Amino acid sequence: MNARVLVTGATGLIGRQAVNSLLNRGHEVIAFSRSDMDDPRFRTIQVDLLDATARLAAVRQANATHLLHLAWHDDPRERWSAPENRDWANATAQLVREFADLGGKRALCAGSCAEYDWSYEQLKETTPMRPATVYGQAKADAGTQVIEMSRKLDLSLVWARLFFCYGPREPRGRLLGDLLYGLSTGQEIPCTDGLQERDYLHTEDIGEALALALESDVTGAMNIASGRATKVRDIIQTTAELMGRPELISLGARARASDDPPRLVADVSRLHGIGFKPKYDLGSGLAQCVDELEKRISGQV
Repeated sequence: MNARVLVTGATGLIGRQAVNSLLNRGHEVIAFSRSDMDDPRFRTIQVDLLDATARLAAVRQANATHLLHLAWHDDPRERWSAPENRDWANATAQLVREFADLGGKRALCAGSCAEYDWSYEQLKETTPMRPATVYGQAKADAGTQVIEMSRKLDLSLVWARLFFCYGPREPRGRLLGDLLYGLSTGQEIPCTDGLQERDYLHTEDIGEALALALESDVTGAMNIASGRATKVRDIIQTTAELMGRPELISLGARARASDDPPRLVADVSRLHGIGFKPKYDLGSGLAQCVDELEKRISGQV
């Protein structure tokens, strides 16, 4: 199946990898971006997705059969509480409706593990929703709306609940981005005890999982994750060792928030059911990120 795929958020941490996966799998990509991406492998349409008139015109121009919607408010420092999350929930619902009305057949939209009730030991697609943040509530509202809408619009749609990611060129304000910046510049890095467990998946693996899910006939909610719980301190210490600067890490120097859940891990039965197998484990994935940084510093990429 070679599809014409409209991708939003194509310049993002996950979007870049998803575009690569789609192209490698033989699909045509049309990327929506606020700026010209200047990549000869695919066509870019410049558009602000929060501008309703411009968005509708751009969807019509793309004339795509498939939609991979990843764009969202992207400031990592204020993501959880930003009021703009509600604007993006509304824009997501409108985009899906416009795509379907203009002949689109299959869509995948990015949800989040932040939609779930985090008191559960393992988070399944059937776990109750109880978002603890503005971001999580906005994602949950958008997901509920587009899933219901898809049933009325004859649109095949999967709502992909992404868990925690890490990958190359991660911006500051995120765990790995701050770690790599601090370690590469010789700064001491105060951390929490790092005993909280999270479900991490490399962004290249996420990109491949999203492409595979878009090609599948799965509908409704699907977790995108590794299915493994990793202590945050393991990411911190492994990265510091790979960078040769473990002495810069100070575990326990910062207190953890009182409402910080001790464990967030996904059930990935649905994802494995479509044949997904990750390329990276934690060690090889972090090594790839460090290697990419060192090549950039040395001017090799």
